Amino acid sequence: MKRITDKPYYTYSVEKAAVSGILVKCPECCGTAVVTADKHNAFFRCANCGKSKTKERIAYCCKVENLCDKCGRYYRVNINDEEKQHFSILNVLCPYCGFIMPGNIQKTSPHVLVGHIKGGREPFFGLELQLLTEYKGKLAWALNREHLTYLINYISADLREKPLYNNTMRTQADMLPAFLKTAKNRKGIIKCLEKMYKLS
Repeated sequence: MKRITDKPYYTYSVEKAAVSGILVKCPECCGTAVVTADKHNAFFRCANCGKSKTKERIAYCCKVENLCDKCGRYYRVNINDEEKQHFSILNVLCPYCGFIMPGNIQKTSPHVLVGHIKGGREPFFGLELQLLTEYKGKLAWALNREHLTYLINYISADLREKPLYNNTMRTQADMLPAFLKTAKNRKGIIKCLEKMYKLS
């Protein structure tokens, strides 16, 4: 009987994996590249073709607050388009009457962007994960080889135990989608993950 003691919640979170590296597909050569991050910046580096990028993780929420000259109503419009956030004044549509008038862009205090995996892509540069597969139309992924090893060990275990020192009662497995933990999918998923491990 194969037994595993689960890891604490967030052991393989995006933030923690970004310290050692998230494996991604290089958009230039399709080889394996690495995304890392600290509190201020995210870094992309491909050892195969040499491509690299740095991106600031600090973001601002931008808005325009105004009193409409046409309908007289006060409104606030969030400016989500990053290209428009660099202007000091922007023409904005009144959400009530549709009248367009200029307004000053106000920036809120800076905050660090924290992201999650969406559609098999990492949150810093939007690059596709290298360790990505599909099972019955659903995406299964790992952030790096350490995370993939955990998934294989956890899913293939006959007995899954919670760690003794876990005060919150939440474990890493709580972050996994239900289809990965379902017994009827076990063999098929393990096969997919092991194939992915050999290719990584």
